[in-house]
Amino acid sequence: MRVLVTGAFGRLGLEGIERLLKEGHSVIAFDVSNRRNRKAARRFADRVRVLWGDIRSAADVARAVAESDAIIHNAGVLAPASELHPDLAYAVNVGGTKNVLDAMRRTKEPPVIVFASSLAVCGPREPGGPPLTGDHPAVATDNYTSNKAECEQLLRVSGLRYVIFRIGVSVGIRAAAGDLSPDVFRVLFSINPNTRLEWVHPEDVALAQVRAIECRGAVGKTLMIGGGESCRLTFREFYGAMFEATGVGRFPLEAYGSGAYYCDWLDTDESQSLLGYQRISFDEFIEQLRKSSRFTRPLAQMFAPLVRRYMLRYSDAWQSGNGRK
Repeated sequence: MRVLVTGAFGRLGLEGIERLLKEGHSVIAFDVSNRRNRKAARRFADRVRVLWGDIRSAADVARAVAESDAIIHNAGVLAPASELHPDLAYAVNVGGTKNVLDAMRRTKEPPVIVFASSLAVCGPREPGGPPLTGDHPAVATDNYTSNKAECEQLLRVSGLRYVIFRIGVSVGIRAAAGDLSPDVFRVLFSINPNTRLEWVHPEDVALAQVRAIECRGAVGKTLMIGGGESCRLTFREFYGAMFEATGVGRFPLEAYGSGAYYCDWLDTDESQSLLGYQRISFDEFIEQLRKSSRFTRPLAQMFAPLVRRYMLRYSDAWQSGNGRK
């Protein structure tokens, strides 16, 4: 199949391209032209067709969609950028999706579209209760979730063939190493450490997306995408294991707040039955992370007290004096 991947050179897009090529599909990679994306595109050389364009441009999108048999739609502005730049986020997330759907309607044989939504549309979660299902109503609580919820509804009323993925916590090795910033620290330490989450490897998400484009049974469904029982843990266990694997070490319970967050366990029985994508357990991921950081971990352990002190500056619970002696 000729498969269009939007947001092709983001983390999930790159995983999708690799999987599509392994499965023997032809890939049309659509993304904005910038230095980072052009560098990422070079790794595929002549193996994919790259179309540079803007998801906000109906003409750019129509050109890409016209050549495709299936679409994996990943393009979007994520939080926290979606909250800092709401107009841009809406134009990309919702406007871009409208452009894709409009272009699909104009084709003789509209392709199927697999849309990357998020568990976040289910709203902030308190610990406890049954795992979430695809039937859970969308709850718009910020710009990002509002955008995703609107896109889900656009797909459901489109009359086109679609599959919606509500994806759980999908952090790979690259993200684990590169996504830590003061804004992330503030969020991290504000969350109730007993909040449940279900992790899923980005490679497994990409595998599910690729299998969904050929799975008739998935069409018209909203599927929860998580790693399964071997990937269910609490927020504190999740970050504790990652920080320990990289050499920073676990943080005390007193560093965490009590806020609800967009995480929970997921009912993935249906998605796994249809797509058979769950391969990598969380423990296996931690071993991968330990291996990838084996050269930097000794240095991280040496400077861990300074790193931890710096990170704890962004913990309101710690700075309030509740955890400090």
